[in-house]
Amino acid sequence: MQVSLARAELERHDWDALRCGCGQSAGHLLTTLETVLAGGASGAVRSLDDHVVVQSILMPPAPAVCAVVMAHLADGMAEAQEQEILWLLLALVAGEVDGDSVEDSLQMRCVETVRDGLWLVYRAFLDASGPVSKGYADDVLDVVEWDPVRLEQYRRW
Repeated sequence: MQVSLARAELERHDWDALRCGCGQSAGHLLTTLETVLAGGASGAVRSLDDHVVVQSILMPPAPAVCAVVMAHLADGMAEAQEQEILWLLLALVAGEVDGDSVEDSLQMRCVETVRDGLWLVYRAFLDASGPVSKGYADDVLDVVEWDPVRLEQYRRW
């Protein structure tokens, strides 16, 4: 039996201890994240908006959601999810931090998580099924890639 990295990552976090963007604990996000991992419900990824990212401001669950998304990429996401997953990943790495927030490292934690799995984003970029998905992956790479020469080389393929 193959273990799902995304499910393991989902179980690793204390979601109830995280304050969601809606003001509740982030425990209620588990149902949506489970739906995403199952490859179902078009729009499930976008429904995380206003919970994980509120008007481009990252909320405390963002790093945990980012880790689940990267693990989902490693597990192999459904092609129908590609565009939404890459959109969410971009929102997480390019998100802003509320100036009043004590969580000023949320964006950097997301960036570091994606850098740890950089090759997964390159694979998504090279294998993208359409120009929108490819654009999202390219934008993610723009934010997280340390080596601009490597990024330019991959863009030529």
